[in-house]
Amino acid sequence: MHVMKSSMNKKKNVFSHFFTGFIRIKGVCNWLAISFFGFLLGITSLEITRYLVSLWFFVVLTFFILSFTFAINNYYDIDTDKENPRRAPLNALASGSISKHMGMMFNLIFIIIPLLLSLFITLEVFVFCSFLFLLMWMYSAPPLRLKSRPGIDILWHFIALLALILWGSYLAGTISQITIFVAVSLGLYGCFAQIDNHIHDYTFDKASGSKTFAVWIGLHNAYRALIVVFILYIIFLLPLIILFSLHSYFTIIILVGGIIGSIGIITITQTRGVSSLFHIINVFGWSVYLNCLIYHISNLL
Repeated sequence: MHVMKSSMNKKKNVFSHFFTGFIRIKGVCNWLAISFFGFLLGITSLEITRYLVSLWFFVVLTFFILSFTFAINNYYDIDTDKENPRRAPLNALASGSISKHMGMMFNLIFIIIPLLLSLFITLEVFVFCSFLFLLMWMYSAPPLRLKSRPGIDILWHFIALLALILWGSYLAGTISQITIFVAVSLGLYGCFAQIDNHIHDYTFDKASGSKTFAVWIGLHNAYRALIVVFILYIIFLLPLIILFSLHSYFTIIILVGGIIGSIGIITITQTRGVSSLFHIINVFGWSVYLNCLIYHISNLL
């Protein structure tokens, strides 16, 4: 009985490590939600039954693509993550919970299944899906390993988030002007988040010899770059505000609520300087995106 219970616990732990420490399910769900936002912007009708099949394909394909993205990153980051106390718990391969051989097998499955499924849709979807896998592979895997190329790794995050928004919209059926504006804006959000992540890891990365963007240009300049990207982000929000957030009292209220909410969170958390910018992006930025979705759906009524 004890042996059986121990075996069940071991399987449960492997299952848990697979989701939390291998594919990083939280990150997968966050990026999937962003891509799903693109899907919603791509619908041209409110007849839900028209999108059940395309939604199923979107969820399955995107889940595998993003699982591969985080898993392949873990696979090639085993050695560095072992030494980083902030990253080690996030990598089941580095902790030994999942073997490297098993990790490679899972990654192959993540590639094969969605590529085969995409062939049942259209050749264009297969090509788009292949492009996303290539993009995700290039970030982590040698010899390119774009994440280790300062500056290019920041640009990669812009392209990746932009592509995921367009991917969702494309699977829904159409890529419109509003989708392109949102995709560019969220691409800049990805740049901001990555620079901020490098700033948080600066001390360890510099000590370990990792050549990240922040280490490459220096911590002070990294803070400057973060502010520049934030300004660009706000600038690219302006078309979304002017075109899609001022067309009704309701969307204006949401916009004002986003501003008040940002200020409120900054005041409550007592964050200052660069740290407060993330609250503005997350609260105010998403209030603008919400207005874009409301505008899009209202035009379909």
